Amino acid sequence: MPVATRTIEQTLQELLQDTFLSFRQIEGNILIERKIAQADYEIKGRVVDINHRSIAFANVMLKQLATNRWIQVAQSDTGGHFRLTAAEQGDYLIRISEVSKDSLSLSLALGDIRTLQLPDIILIESTRQLKQITITSTRPVLERKADRWIFNLNNTIMANGSSLFEALQGAPFLKVSDIGVSMVGKGGMGVMVNEKIIYLSGTDLTNYLKTLRSESVEKIEIITNPPAKYEAQGNAGLINIVLKKNESLGWRGSISSSFVQRTYSSYHNNLALFYRSEKVSSSFTVNQSKYRSIIKESNDIIDRPNPILGRGRRVTTTPGVQASLSVDYKLNKNNNIGLIYNVSDSKSLTTLNNKTSYQTSNTIDSVLNTTASISRPLFTQTLNTYHDLKIDTAGKKLSSSVSFFTNKPRIRNDFVSESENTYASVRNNSISRYRIWSIQSDLTLPYKWVTVETGVKFANFNNGADVAYYNYFHEKFLLDNTRSNEFNYTENNLASYVSMESELSKKWTAKAGLRYEYTTMDGYSPTLEQRSRRSYGALFPTAYLLYKATGNDVISLNYSRRINRPGLNFLNPFTFYSNIYSYSVGNPLLLPSYSNNLEISYLYKGMFSFTAFTQHSSDIFSSITTVNGPSVVSRIENYLTQDNLGAYVSFNRALFKWWDNSTSASFFFASSKSKIEDVPTQNGSSASFSINNSFKATPKLSFNLNYSQNLPSTGGNVYTYSQRNLTTGARLKLLNDNLILSSSIFIGSVSKYEIRFSDFVQSVKTDYDYKTFNLGLTYLFGRSKVSGNNRNVLFDEKRRAQ
Repeated sequence: MPVATRTIEQTLQELLQDTFLSFRQIEGNILIERKIAQADYEIKGRVVDINHRSIAFANVMLKQLATNRWIQVAQSDTGGHFRLTAAEQGDYLIRISEVSKDSLSLSLALGDIRTLQLPDIILIESTRQLKQITITSTRPVLERKADRWIFNLNNTIMANGSSLFEALQGAPFLKVSDIGVSMVGKGGMGVMVNEKIIYLSGTDLTNYLKTLRSESVEKIEIITNPPAKYEAQGNAGLINIVLKKNESLGWRGSISSSFVQRTYSSYHNNLALFYRSEKVSSSFTVNQSKYRSIIKESNDIIDRPNPILGRGRRVTTTPGVQASLSVDYKLNKNNNIGLIYNVSDSKSLTTLNNKTSYQTSNTIDSVLNTTASISRPLFTQTLNTYHDLKIDTAGKKLSSSVSFFTNKPRIRNDFVSESENTYASVRNNSISRYRIWSIQSDLTLPYKWVTVETGVKFANFNNGADVAYYNYFHEKFLLDNTRSNEFNYTENNLASYVSMESELSKKWTAKAGLRYEYTTMDGYSPTLEQRSRRSYGALFPTAYLLYKATGNDVISLNYSRRINRPGLNFLNPFTFYSNIYSYSVGNPLLLPSYSNNLEISYLYKGMFSFTAFTQHSSDIFSSITTVNGPSVVSRIENYLTQDNLGAYVSFNRALFKWWDNSTSASFFFASSKSKIEDVPTQNGSSASFSINNSFKATPKLSFNLNYSQNLPSTGGNVYTYSQRNLTTGARLKLLNDNLILSSSIFIGSVSKYEIRFSDFVQSVKTDYDYKTFNLGLTYLFGRSKVSGNNRNVLFDEKRRAQ
């Protein structure tokens, strides 16, 4: 919000004029407009003396600067309180005067906030000295726009001295953990900075969020139903991190390190540098980490005459380095160009010990022991170049970009499976080569009554993959052609969209868009001599309606149609083994699934929100398990249609100056139908809640205490057991707030679910070693108000290759 400044008048003449004006004189010289019953804005305040004693009957006048008219006159009551109203947004001037005191002039701007509570206004004994007092009015923590929620991070305890990763844990609709960021009820999601997508996911994304400081962030935009401008792919929503507009020249940076202790210890280090000159803005981040984790799991096939019980233990070490460079160059006042380059180099090393028991009527027939060594080196690169053209001063602009992404994951799985009668030493290698590029152009045309956005995009996917299966025989690994495969896949997507948004009145805002996407795909396996070609096109409409009932109530309604294309690894028809009897296989014939989403929400006083939604999804693809003797096979099929009905409620407020609270709860009901008889479904529900608290003990010391729980749920043919998490931590700022010490403790419960088929149940239980101690150290240096280039370019297609 703009900062309003009030200044004590310097001359005695103005003081006398303000002080001794009577209501009769005012009515004779100025126009007084009283529209209290119809007022959209309310301004409240209290007039006191220097000792904070109430001043009764002080004159208070409100002037509209656009018309240069005084529109209201009031007097403070016996308690010093006054109330003013205005019907329109804009710039205003308030004058407060009393016979024996200096008068004050307070200028302010009325915008989004409908009720403005001013701090106590102090009138002092008459003096001719110039005085100045600054009042800053704050936005509510939560706001609603036509197509998104606004979480004003600035108004929380976490807004100062924390990383953005920590601050996001108090945002509504979001779930934040070390393994990624997700949206309640939608799973994984896209993350943008200043409307530009970030091409990171999982731990790479959380490491990047830890390099951003909460002080640099103005607000978080949470988009549950993305408009037509964004890709129709996926149904997970988006968040947009809006950085503070900052033109300070120079450089700044931060360096941080964290130590993580579970069963094994891990660490993470990062460096972030930001530089800005009159023409160049840039940022450079580098993250180096080494994580070591242990996972204990069971995977049982039960409720059948011959149960198969599996127990496993995986220890994974993941060293990695990730770096990002972003440079923006201003050619002139209307043109700027830039590039963003991201590179990541990691290597996952896993040792696996698994014991599988094959039973008949609770009697063990045989036991298969499998030991494996799995390595997965992964090197990825993303390059984006862009050009922005400002067409005029009214905000018309044209943005164009070219993006390229490549990675080459290699998996080498050496395992030995042995029992009393069986011994097999196997090597199962998988190599994929992803190359994705896109070109797009977006035009923004703001007019007085409507803002139009339109654009086009073309994207190309190319994936070559092969799987080789080797049997160890006579001290050599010999290729088994019957279990090996090669697959080449190409996909082209062409998209165009148009979107319009208009403020119909002070109370009504509408937005609508239409996106069309056309896809061609070609998959060929020379090993199987099998080719799959397909092409399809679809329209994806979006619509939003916002109604501001009063200054405290906002109601919104939105609709979107989405598509969920299968990941490229799902389309590869190769077979990958976990032991000699168990394997998973892809499906090149998979179809995309479609969903229709309808959502209605209500926001009260920027602190309480309620959202109800419904979703219909068809051709959902998921994994199906089949059992034939000792063989357990998982494959991907389109077989599910599902209708979801749910509600989400949140409460975000500073209960006291030292205590922020964010509480939320959700409920879902799912009705499912399966096309496959062996996969029976049933209707079911789920619920969850979370309570997040931030406490400010001193200006330098703060604490947080968070608890969340997912209650048991049923959806389709999956039953999920309850799971809960508890986090507590502290932050201490030293050396003029440049050195930040942080610590946290996380305690979580195991993950357990059942997949129910017609003739058996697959029960999966996983312990992710969810007892964690984290100790972090961050040092800030350079000029604190320098903002680097945090520009990114939309390149959503990359997520399908990860």
